[in-house]
Amino acid sequence: MNEKSSGGSGLILAGGLSSRMGTDKAALLIGGKPLLLRLAEGMAREARDPIAISVADERREAAYRDLLRHSPVARQVRYVRDVYPGSGPLAGLHAGLSSLPPGYAFVMACDMPVLSAPLLRRMEAAVAGRERSGAAGPDVVFAPRQPFHALYHTRAAARIERALAAGDLRVMKLLGELDACEIDVSPEEAAVFFNLNTPEAYGAYLAQLDAEG
Repeated sequence: MNEKSSGGSGLILAGGLSSRMGTDKAALLIGGKPLLLRLAEGMAREARDPIAISVADERREAAYRDLLRHSPVARQVRYVRDVYPGSGPLAGLHAGLSSLPPGYAFVMACDMPVLSAPLLRRMEAAVAGRERSGAAGPDVVFAPRQPFHALYHTRAAARIERALAAGDLRVMKLLGELDACEIDVSPEEAAVFFNLNTPEAYGAYLAQLDAEG
């Protein structure tokens, strides 16, 4: 049996417009399940509780509640709306981290179909290693150039809010200003950063799953 991660909360960023996909990415079916449900259930298996889902508006929240309504994971989920609407993923990151209990949140975008438990555990080990040395844990643990499938401490919400208030929506610039721990990933682990942004990417991912059996 695989060892579960050490816990903490989870955050799924689901406030985007899905403009390149042409339909809501969170509702894309993979193995008969909406992608958002697969992500939430994956986070629950890795002991993430509570799980926040950041949404743009009331209509999207209602749609996502409907997607999750038959799953036990629905009891762990809270929905949060952007305080800075129209401000991209930083707005969802800010809203989600602000709503969660103090500590680390595992953050994924709703168009990421792969959750790597081993990579998550290595990120948690990086936090533990920093703390064992007597230093404070980092604000964020992430892979090079990949701001999501990452661990963020909820204290980062204050810095994110300052960026949003200043109109600076650059996620990678934010990472450069936080106390960050960057970890290398193997070629196999790099697959977790695949995004379903377009119909072509979605089709290719489904074909890959079919080929893998």
